[in-house]
Amino acid sequence: MSEDATAIPCPFTYANGKRCPGHVVRIEGYKADLEWRLEGGKWKFGHSGPRSHYHLFCSAKGNHAGYDREDDPRMKFFASQLPNAVARIIGSSK
Repeated sequence: MSEDATAIPCPFTYANGKRCPGHVVRIEGYKADLEWRLEGGKWKFGHSGPRSHYHLFCSAKGNHAGYDREDDPRMKFFASQLPNAVARIIGSSK
């Protein structure tokens, strides 16, 4: 099975130590730099990794915040903190 088709377990752990049964369904990067360059007569798209953090979203609980609450910080990661499977998908190295 290819990496992009593999379910990545949700990294969220509840206060009682129980792991969330969901899996990662979305990854967002914040403060990423996007660019388009003209090279050889063609426009090329490029980007750098986020200057801030990544936010993971779960199949079972979304952002694990609940209704009308801020995103749970346990779902936010700097590039060096990402679960290995997520880092491979976005092309980061740990």
